Amino acid sequence: MAILIRPRPPAPARAIELTALPGIAGVLRRPHVLNALRGLTVFLLASAIWFGLTDPAGSGAFTLALMWGIFWPFFTSLVTPTLGNAFCSVCPHGFMGKYLSRIGLKRHAPRWLIRANIGLVLVMVTYWAVSFAAPAAFARSADITAGFFLAYTLLAAASFLVWRDMAYCRHICPLGGVLTAYARAGSAWITTEAKNCATCRSFDCARACPHHLSPFRFEERNDMADCTLCMDCAAACGAVKVELRRPGHQLARPVARDDGRTARILLWLTAVAAVGVQFQHGLNHTPLAAMMPWNLAGGLLADRIAMPAWFQWSGLVALLLAIALTLGAARTGWGLVARLAGRDRAEVAAVLGHGLAPLACIAMLAHGIVFFLAVYAPKLWNSAIAAYGLPAAEIGPLVARGTPWLGIFDLLPWIAILWSLRVMHRRTALVLPAGTPRGRHLLTTTAAAAPVLLYAVVLVIKLWAAAQGMPAGHVH
Repeated sequence: MAILIRPRPPAPARAIELTALPGIAGVLRRPHVLNALRGLTVFLLASAIWFGLTDPAGSGAFTLALMWGIFWPFFTSLVTPTLGNAFCSVCPHGFMGKYLSRIGLKRHAPRWLIRANIGLVLVMVTYWAVSFAAPAAFARSADITAGFFLAYTLLAAASFLVWRDMAYCRHICPLGGVLTAYARAGSAWITTEAKNCATCRSFDCARACPHHLSPFRFEERNDMADCTLCMDCAAACGAVKVELRRPGHQLARPVARDDGRTARILLWLTAVAAVGVQFQHGLNHTPLAAMMPWNLAGGLLADRIAMPAWFQWSGLVALLLAIALTLGAARTGWGLVARLAGRDRAEVAAVLGHGLAPLACIAMLAHGIVFFLAVYAPKLWNSAIAAYGLPAAEIGPLVARGTPWLGIFDLLPWIAILWSLRVMHRRTALVLPAGTPRGRHLLTTTAAAAPVLLYAVVLVIKLWAAAQGMPAGHVH
């Protein structure tokens, strides 16, 4: 039976086909190099867990530098928004899962697991809530960090042994949905030769996919779904192409069969990684820090409810306030858009939520880059030398914090705002009736961009406050 290929949108004129480039094509179409990288990540994960649990005060420094230096700022804040799910392609859990799932029970994931957004709940509760309320728990505790990743490794192994189709990656992993949502603003894209697919009867690309996805449908649906860029499809079929396209190329077009999951994830990421981080690491750096409502409320709670010294009520209140304000802005703005467009609120939210992808992706980028260059890069190198006994010299910071040229990264949040506003303007056109007057379209865009404008207001307040005097101290 031949595959029915629906009409596709024209391919981007400036796409770079990686699978047509000598050298790169060999890496993508042959699994040996990628498997070697995956084996390396498994070794690094196992080493980091071992060092953190057995020698937290010594070799555990490598655990902290690897997990919170390379793993978080580099891969999730830099690589994913640009290249897509590059981390998932070499993830040690995913590599482990491909083999464990072959010997497991191979049960279908239950419906409650598919619908529950467990991954989003886990990343909010086990990472973000802890990072705000107890920032030293991860950043300074190698044993807690090692235990954190060991727990998720065991959870992943158990899930792979029970359910098929890499259910852990798709429905449980705290980063799976996050990185898939981030990838909306990325450049990497998998497509196929339509003329080859029209006569295909072997379905090699779909059969090779460990997630049971259909790469030949990605283009027509404008959605790579839960693709982890494992490249199994490219190795199985020569008609599969891997391209680099303009960042965010898919954001202007509708997504077929959109269930709103990506929009919800991007909204929560905007609340936490954009607005919340600016509360905690932005406004708390200014002379207004003592007057911020989360610090005032945190002080009152600390006086009335005794907690351990490592717990910060102010951080937890900052997180909850950021979530409440961002979700409230979205509900108000998107509800107005739904009324203006005469459409269902949930349907409108599913469409407009994609407009937050640039903001959710880039909001933490400046902080991640600067902190990596100034702190984590030398920590990673020096701690690796000590942990593995490598014959190499230690290095200092790649750049000192406060170096003037680092100020260029302060432009990134504003670039994210402008980009999100542009995308939001184009996505409002998808929900408005054809022929909507320009003024009404502009009003609708303004309402749709309420979460983006909230973030912009926070940045303006931070800049104004910082200009009033020396910044306040900050605990990282």
